[in-house]
Amino acid sequence: MKQFLGELFDRLGRSPYDYVARGDFSALEPLYYRFQRGPEIIDLFRVLKGIVEEHGTMGRLIETHYKGDIRETLWAVRAQLFGDDGGPHIFFFPKRSPSNPLKRWNLYLRWMVRRDAIDVGIWGFIPKSELIIPLDTHLYKIGRCMGWTARRTQSWNAACDITAVLKEAAPADPLKYDFLLCHAVGIDAKCSGTKGVSCRKRCVIYEV
Repeated sequence: MKQFLGELFDRLGRSPYDYVARGDFSALEPLYYRFQRGPEIIDLFRVLKGIVEEHGTMGRLIETHYKGDIRETLWAVRAQLFGDDGGPHIFFFPKRSPSNPLKRWNLYLRWMVRRDAIDVGIWGFIPKSELIIPLDTHLYKIGRCMGWTARRTQSWNAACDITAVLKEAAPADPLKYDFLLCHAVGIDAKCSGTKGVSCRKRCVIYEV
């Protein structure tokens, strides 16, 4: 990830916004990250260029569609950009699906809405209380282990289940625990999704 981002930002220069607005993305062709190669990355930047031209920023586009429901907002954004069935290769704009947990989008929204030492919090039009946990494999295992969700797959409903539990502890800002849980419990403590005696010494929420 760090190597990819270093190579990407070297190409974007001092102003990524200006780079996107200019529209010459040929320098991105050699890049790749995991399953995404140069052509897919260029496709994404072409979409970003269209957003800049029509709305100025991603925030303004999302604010245009936000009516209080995060998922419906994201579906509306995708429909505007691609139509209901278009854009199959734009990996950051997944097709409408009742089960998709929208992990990437929920993480992006966390970054842009919350403000602390980790998140930049430059958008004020979405309340922190309405954010949904970015459900990755770590948060899903923790949620199952703690009884926060009984869902058998990493789904939107599982993300909502876990968010609802966290909201009981922090109604105005349930995602304040996301980074801690993911890193301190999921990654560092290597949560397996099954609670046992061996977890006691390494898990900070064992007694919760």
